[in-house]
Amino acid sequence: QDKTDEALAAIAATPVEGDEQKVQLTLLHAEVLTQAGRRDEAMALFDGALNGRYDMTLLYNRAMLAEQMGRLDILEADLRTIIEREPENSQALNALGYTLADRTNRHAEALEFIKRALAASPNDFFILDSMGWVLYRLGRLEEAVGYLEKARQLRNDPEVAAHLGEVLWVLGRKDDARQIWNTALEKHPQDGKILEAIKRLAP
Repeated sequence: QDKTDEALAAIAATPVEGDEQKVQLTLLHAEVLTQAGRRDEAMALFDGALNGRYDMTLLYNRAMLAEQMGRLDILEADLRTIIEREPENSQALNALGYTLADRTNRHAEALEFIKRALAASPNDFFILDSMGWVLYRLGRLEEAVGYLEKARQLRNDPEVAAHLGEVLWVLGRKDDARQIWNTALEKHPQDGKILEAIKRLAP
């Protein structure tokens, strides 16, 4: 309802019972600030809540906020901290691998993180999508298609449709790419990733 101040006041007035509830209220507080475009305040909130201690949930969510802010240095540091403590944390491994694949040229390094994530969670939709995307970024197009098609079978998600369509387009399978994009747009007509891929590849 766009009542940010009222939402923040309600959070502040909520009695805290135990560490778990404190973490959940911190996440809610940060989400309200982020939705309101007050990302610097949300980041400061996470900094204060963590204050040098280890909490996987807070670290992961701070990393995701950092990605939105373009602060990949914070994202990488937080996710690496989680991975050092929890070497088989597939969520952190995948998030770091995907970000490196999508936002940097460190594709070989990204692949290693995603491999570890996939070994821990072999049927995870998000990780299969990441594996397909990093293989595409490495130029291994046919391999990428297999992972992206498997991800799409598990969940018909618009981001996977954007990725799979792009790989098929680059492979020269343009009709297949258009069909996948158009099918996804029927359910998600305003999806930014699909529209961006179409604008860039098939204007």
